[in-house]
Amino acid sequence: MNIDQHPPTEIKLRREILLLRIEALTEFPLMILSIVMIPLLVGPFFWDMSAKSEQVFLALNAFIWALFAVDMVVKVLVSTKKIRYVRSHWLEILAVLVPWFRPLRVVRVIIFAVRSYRGLTRIGKPDFLLIYAIVLVVVSATLVTTLEQHQSSPLGTFDNSLWWAIVTITTVGYGDMVPVTNAGRAIAFVVMLGGIGIFGAITANLASMFSRSDSLDTDLLVELKAEIQSLRQEVGSINRA
Repeated sequence: MNIDQHPPTEIKLRREILLLRIEALTEFPLMILSIVMIPLLVGPFFWDMSAKSEQVFLALNAFIWALFAVDMVVKVLVSTKKIRYVRSHWLEILAVLVPWFRPLRVVRVIIFAVRSYRGLTRIGKPDFLLIYAIVLVVVSATLVTTLEQHQSSPLGTFDNSLWWAIVTITTVGYGDMVPVTNAGRAIAFVVMLGGIGIFGAITANLASMFSRSDSLDTDLLVELKAEIQSLRQEVGSINRA
């Protein structure tokens, strides 16, 4: 391809559009990874873990860090204004370059939550609901593990707490494992309310989707009837002629 066929301004515009697409595609996955980092950062410092479990946590932490690093390098290279991009994303770059600042990645979750309240209509969207559910499950499992690990409770391990949080937020409630501390029970109460709210919003979304589908079908039938009536009138006029 001859570069002369595409002026520099058009090339820059295409790269900026590409950057916007990359950011749109990676925002949600990076958000999930930021949430996953919460127990990976807390576990090795506050939990009684076996050497094998600690190695798994550290390996996952390093893998997620590598994904963040690749993502940032790609975006800086694609950007046409690299210095401005670096200045506007200095917090994320700092979290990638300096290991001690990796917890700043959790700021993504806070920013996402703040954005959701700018437009109340977006709070009930499926992507927001999924993020809220994952945050609630991961954070509650992390807190309960920290609170219950020295209380002769089955929720003293993260895998059990994660299972408990999923069962609780989905309102299944097997009751096979329950918190024994007052703080753990308070967290369970929050998870229960969150589960009711999230699944209520999902139900409302499904009802709205089916309602829109019925409305579209009705509008289509009205248009078809009008078109058939018009065709009948034309045929009738031809026959009379």
